[in-house]
Order: sequence, then C-alpha cells, then structure tokens
Amino acid sequence: MQRKKSNNRNGRLANADEKRFHGWVKEQCCSECGVDGPSIVDHCKGATFGHNKVHVGHWFVLPKCVACDTNKTIHGKHNINESDVWDNLLYHYENYFTQEDSCPQEVIDAIGDWNK
Repeated sequence: MQRKKSNNRNGRLANADEKRFHGWVKEQCCSECGVDGPSIVDHCKGATFGHNKVHVGHWFVLPKCVACDTNKTIHGKHNINESDVWDNLLYHYENYFTQEDSCPQEVIDAIGDWNK
C-alpha cells in the first residue's frame, strides 16, 4: 500500500537499508489501531527530519492504515510516544534481519534523545 508521493525533494532519497526497512514496515499492522497490513509507511516527522545533526527521517517511520493516516487527529486521541513505538518496531525488525541490515546506532541514539 502506498500513498501519493510528495513533490518535496529538498532532502535525499532513501538508501537501500532504509528502503529495506520501509518494505518490512509496510507488512506490519497499523501502529495506531492494530489493523493488519499492508500498511502505509508514515514518516513521523517527515523524510527530511534530523536531530543532533543526524538525518533520521527515512528511519523514523511507523506503519499506518489508510484510515489512521488520513485522520491525523487520531494521534491526539491515543497520545502515543512515537519514539517508544518506533523503538519497539525496531526491536522486532532487528530480530527479523541480520545485524548488517540494522539501523545505524547514531540514528537510534538521535531518535531516543528526541523521545516524543
């Protein structure tokens, strides 16, 4: 499942590791309501997001169903901590793939430090 891509190309495109992660995320259930995949890859803070001078935008994604992606107000209703949800998602991803496919530690540290 895929939503229309934005025309904003101010940042860089996803690399092979990030695309592999996106492909896996698409198969997960919605992080908001739990509906089974395929899901949309939702960039939590946008594809160009960075924290502590580390580009994390293409890693900091969560699976969303069409309804939750369309109705963004659901975030306020559930009041989720996206960093915590992402950390749990990454834990399952790293158990599924090899260490070489893992998210870079600097990205994990930056998202953990941001913690919202």
